[in-house]
Amino acid sequence: MNKLPKNDILKQLKQQFFDGTLGEYDHKYDKTVAAWEKSRDSGAQAHIMRLGDDCRDLHVFDRIDDISKCHLAYFRDYYESRNTALERMGGAMFYLDTQLTAFHKSGNTALIKELKAKGLRIGTRFSVQNVGVFAGNTAPEKPFVTCFSAGEGHYCDLLTPYACIARYGETSAGTGFHAVTVIFLPLDKCFKNSLNSATFMLEVGDFTYKNRILYPHIERRFHLLEQSVQCSTDITLLVDDSGVIVFANSRFVNEFDMHITSVIGKPLRDSFPELSFVLKALRTGKEISAGNIALGGVGKRYYVECLAIKENGKVIGLKVSIKTAEQIRKYSARTQRNNAVYNFQDIIAVSAGMKKVKSEARAAAASPANVLITGESGTGKELFAQAIHNASARFAGPFVPISCGEFSRESIDQILVGTEKNPGRFVQADGGTMFLDGISEMSQDMQSFLLRFLEDGIVTPLGSRRSIQTDVRVIAAAGSEILQKVREGSFRLDLYYRLNVLRIDLPPLRERRADMQELSNYFVTLLSASYGKNIYSVSAETVEQFKKNYWPGNLRQLRNVIERSLLKAENDRELEIGDTADDFEEKPAAAAVDSIGAPFDLRGAEASRIIEALIKHNGNKARTARYLGMSRGTLYNRLRELEAEGVKL
Repeated sequence: MNKLPKNDILKQLKQQFFDGTLGEYDHKYDKTVAAWEKSRDSGAQAHIMRLGDDCRDLHVFDRIDDISKCHLAYFRDYYESRNTALERMGGAMFYLDTQLTAFHKSGNTALIKELKAKGLRIGTRFSVQNVGVFAGNTAPEKPFVTCFSAGEGHYCDLLTPYACIARYGETSAGTGFHAVTVIFLPLDKCFKNSLNSATFMLEVGDFTYKNRILYPHIERRFHLLEQSVQCSTDITLLVDDSGVIVFANSRFVNEFDMHITSVIGKPLRDSFPELSFVLKALRTGKEISAGNIALGGVGKRYYVECLAIKENGKVIGLKVSIKTAEQIRKYSARTQRNNAVYNFQDIIAVSAGMKKVKSEARAAAASPANVLITGESGTGKELFAQAIHNASARFAGPFVPISCGEFSRESIDQILVGTEKNPGRFVQADGGTMFLDGISEMSQDMQSFLLRFLEDGIVTPLGSRRSIQTDVRVIAAAGSEILQKVREGSFRLDLYYRLNVLRIDLPPLRERRADMQELSNYFVTLLSASYGKNIYSVSAETVEQFKKNYWPGNLRQLRNVIERSLLKAENDRELEIGDTADDFEEKPAAAAVDSIGAPFDLRGAEASRIIEALIKHNGNKARTARYLGMSRGTLYNRLRELEAEGVKL
């Protein structure tokens, strides 16, 4: 008998054990026979070849704690490297919780498929009663000791084609990550090198359990990462690349009165169908945000931000942050208290013209010089101003916007200069950027005051003998009318030169046809969820129609058109041309001449557009301005300019 291979010897011994004829045998097999006896006494079925659903525990994700889930996420690279090694050696790995139920798997695809066909999969409980004694259910009795079982040494026929190597890790101090790790290797691939590799793979994994002693800096980092998400003021969900929720912080539990285990391991679509729109970021990799979202059936509405988590350029998951109405109010207040929120990544630039402008703006951000941004109303001048500020060396300083048309002679000192107790805007902007919007509407008094300030940056608060030296960069914005104002003498030439050190000219929307698809999809995604719609793109036909429009209100008007169109849209997939037909008429914006070769009168077209809008809204200028996508002040300026040119309104 000693001449037979070990596996054949075990096969003969096991058959004798089953027949009740087991007599004398080599004592080196005592532990194996004892394992068979324990398996039999526990009710394991020796000749079973497939486990049924009664051997699964589908509540495994209700038991493993948050630290375990975070652990798997934070050490993702480590586990993926294991997966690569297992794929090469033809093995598969299962992670079992403390009740021996599989909650994660990796390794060779073919072997995992083979094991699944035998009922060995996520949710399978590898108890002695189900599979007999083997390395996986022996390991918890021997922490940090590698356990081995193979072939006929297994009691159940289900496991005899494999060698199993297992190890159990636990921390000695406090709550930590507990798991049994089991590697399955087919016997025909069970060579000395593969066994050594599998054993080494399990043993080096001990650092993830023992890191409190061996790697305290890793433990601190892990703890800080986990706590930073738990202590966030936002409700936070982490979603993997298949759309399954893998983490929810304590704010989630408190806000929705739902136990964390009710969503972990479940698709986001099923748990929160109202958030399905964020899953688009798994495909696009772009940030998505939306407001006024009803969630959880609690009658409250929330603001949602979704950030794609990327690794080597590939989206591996999503971070979904949910803000309450109270948080939004605080956020809005902070924004009003001189914060810039937009960056260059928020600026869509597909067309060559916009790419050039964006590049010029980035260069301006690197310079300390004053900047003048020109463009029609609604082209995004403040968006660029904020992006320049956030990309500059002053990004940590305040961003103070000022609408130049708001100031009377009396209010200049009070608001811009202020007092010692109530600092004015110039002092508030110290160390940061001041954004002067609509400088062509600036009064002569304000022009003189600003010119003095730009000379030395010194401000003397009202009622004070003490002057304050400030460090402020100025970004100004104006429409094309600024040059005419300079020619007329109503805007000081010396001030114009001080502001116009670097010049950025923003193209109107009608000159950005290549950007139209991206811009339209951006606005429809931004606004869709707010109106309870599931629309995240604009049809190609609609975009082509958009490209033909004149767009006197530019981006602001495009947003308004899309917002109104969403209200009546019925298609659940994309915004159709029929949804927008009443909002604009086709204008040959890009054409320089009409069908008979005569120059196209853009000013006349704009006058007609304004007249039609006024008639449509019964002369109400506020509604007319909103409809055209421009501010009321801009509308009044347009009306004055057109009347001065002899256009009858």
